[in-house]
Amino acid sequence: MARRGTKARTIDAVRALGGDPMTVEVRVGGTTVASMPRPRAEALGLSEGMKWTPALAARVDRACAETLAREAGLAFLARKAWSARGLEARLVRAGHEPRAARDAVAAMVADGWLDDRAFAEARVEQLSRRGAMSRDALAETLEADGVGEAVAADAARAGAGTAADLRAEARAAKRAGERASRVAGRFARRGFDADSIRDALERAGYELDG
Repeated sequence: MARRGTKARTIDAVRALGGDPMTVEVRVGGTTVASMPRPRAEALGLSEGMKWTPALAARVDRACAETLAREAGLAFLARKAWSARGLEARLVRAGHEPRAARDAVAAMVADGWLDDRAFAEARVEQLSRRGAMSRDALAETLEADGVGEAVAADAARAGAGTAADLRAEARAAKRAGERASRVAGRFARRGFDADSIRDALERAGYELDG
């Protein structure tokens, strides 16, 4: 964060920090008031002799907060995939200011680090490996992960389990000796309706009452 101070009114220097040409420190009155990526400093127009006003200090504060949030966001992405909204919420939970988290995520989307459509498709593939899921269940899960309604609906429609998928799972369960009630419960938790479940179980050879 930038330290605003009250005595100094102009920037003494904007120079590389610690031998890293892409990170600069901003010095005012002989004190380092901020450090940030060089492109951000250039975008702010920071230069030696520039007046250090409260308004400029506030803009520098915002840029520094966004930089910290972006670094944290990239660290989170290194461990797992995120939707844009999901990552923004995670950054806020980690203690970053909501505005900084929002700005950082927007920049990451613009730079191609975050792509909700690609995330949704990959998430559907991951979920489907555990077994067929209904379109509604997939869409609900994606929205809970922070994917927008329209993108979630498209991905869920493309990846939803079919009647054939459900029947194949039911036959495999029958061969494995699973009880009909256990299989039915599993299918229900994945969002399939009673008629679809009954059809799959009957075709698999389960004898159902009623």
